[in-house]
Amino acid sequence: MTLFLIEAVTTAFIGLVLGSFSTALIYRVPQKKNWISKRSACPSCKHNLSARDLVPFFSWLLAGGKCRYCNVRISARYPAIELICAVVCLVIYLRFGFNIEALFVMASVPFLLSLFFIDIQKMILPNQLVFTLLVIGVVRLFYLSTQDGVFTQVSDMLVPYFGGAFVYAFMSWFMAVIMTKILKKQALGFGDVKFFGVAGLWLGLLALPYFLISSGVLAIAFAIIWRTIYKSERFPFGPALIFSFFGILIFQGAIIQ
Repeated sequence: MTLFLIEAVTTAFIGLVLGSFSTALIYRVPQKKNWISKRSACPSCKHNLSARDLVPFFSWLLAGGKCRYCNVRISARYPAIELICAVVCLVIYLRFGFNIEALFVMASVPFLLSLFFIDIQKMILPNQLVFTLLVIGVVRLFYLSTQDGVFTQVSDMLVPYFGGAFVYAFMSWFMAVIMTKILKKQALGFGDVKFFGVAGLWLGLLALPYFLISSGVLAIAFAIIWRTIYKSERFPFGPALIFSFFGILIFQGAIIQ
């Protein structure tokens, strides 16, 4: 029980940190700002934030939801995303345990959350975030396939996972072309097609039917909600893809037991 609590608290803290990183991505990436090396600053007064201001969730709470320098209110969206990320990481811990594979999946969370919120706000899935997910997925596969110290299982990964990336992307592109011709308007953005490819790399070929069905059902539900609220025919498809991707990833569990 003691070990479980230590691991759970550690995981929650990791999740809060990753959530803080995700809020920076959501703010900076659409504005094409540097999200790797540039220091965090208040979006209102532009004052660089100190370590005291950067403790996830608790800095916002202790400051009363305001900037310490200009006293302008800071949106509750920031701590909310940090808490969401912490909860998601705890779900990953409960499913995978506290190990390297769990850390790989956790590493994907801030980018998934960022893509989710950016697509809702801007209806785009930025290439740099999708590509980062791709890189994490490739490193994860090669790590998990070389546990014996030699590349004994790489061939087992190439067809179902790297092949999955190609098949997922091709099928989404093909469906987009067909639907565009039928509907006489663009049915799927190219960012969505690229995300399909990344999903194939992470989930593998066998999960393709489940991914297609679940993402389709979620897209319909999301479209109904979106059109009810915003009265718009155009809606972001990314959130449905991201929910479906993460749900199947959690359901699958570890690649190598």
